[in-house]
Amino acid sequence: MESKNLFLEIFSALNARNAQEKCQRVQEIWKSFKHFTLDYDSEILPLDIPTFAHFCQIVPPKKVPQGKYLKTDLNVAHLLHSIAHIEFSAIDLALDCAYRFRGLPTHYYQDWLEVAQEEVKHFLALENLLRSLGFKYGDFGVHTLLFDTMKNCNILLDRIALIPRGMEAVGLDVNPFLCAKVSSSTHKIKNELLRVLEMILNDEIHHVSKGNVWFNYVCNKEEIPQKARPSTYVEILKRYNFSFPKANAQFNAQARLQAGFTQEELMLLQNAAFASKNPK
Repeated sequence: MESKNLFLEIFSALNARNAQEKCQRVQEIWKSFKHFTLDYDSEILPLDIPTFAHFCQIVPPKKVPQGKYLKTDLNVAHLLHSIAHIEFSAIDLALDCAYRFRGLPTHYYQDWLEVAQEEVKHFLALENLLRSLGFKYGDFGVHTLLFDTMKNCNILLDRIALIPRGMEAVGLDVNPFLCAKVSSSTHKIKNELLRVLEMILNDEIHHVSKGNVWFNYVCNKEEIPQKARPSTYVEILKRYNFSFPKANAQFNAQARLQAGFTQEELMLLQNAAFASKNPK
């Protein structure tokens, strides 16, 4: 049987028209990874719109319901939906990282497809909780911040710095904040949600660590000396106007160090230049 081109399959998953199709395609690609060919010369096509645009209302970030108080099923559904949207968007972030950059070691593609299938696992766990409350993904407005950042960053070193080591690493900081918020509630799915959040944190540490590995790989290829890497990383974030969200109360230093950040990077990241810009 003729083997399929991995990049064509990934692009098909990126362009799935609904959540179920995307999740199934990612799981199938991951399961069959070793059977695909890596045709580096195949055309790299632009990704025009995210899958969620087919069934979610796109709204400004500040208009996305966040579930500030976890008292009613609707409050909890708002929180679940906002987290599920981040996890669903993260599927595309990982897929596109594998699709758009060519000529890298096989392990690079394996790493990001592993991340994609774990993001699927997170999304499905959150959507299952959402459905237990009588709601589904697509019932509330969503933003395009992650997708827009991905589309506007097509240099490999920048992409690794900005997405897994920038925006996704923020999840390591926000997770304890969310856990504390959920722990203080009395909602019936509190314990199930805490278990899902713990799973997500443990997996995300590994995802960010993959970003650390490939950031250093590209730095080695580009002969960026070790001592210059923290400042290189921070300069990339500044170039793309990276900022921490308002909810990001403090660094999860332990998780960031576990994921491969250096103490120098953590010190540089706490510069006031990265304070929230509160997007409209």
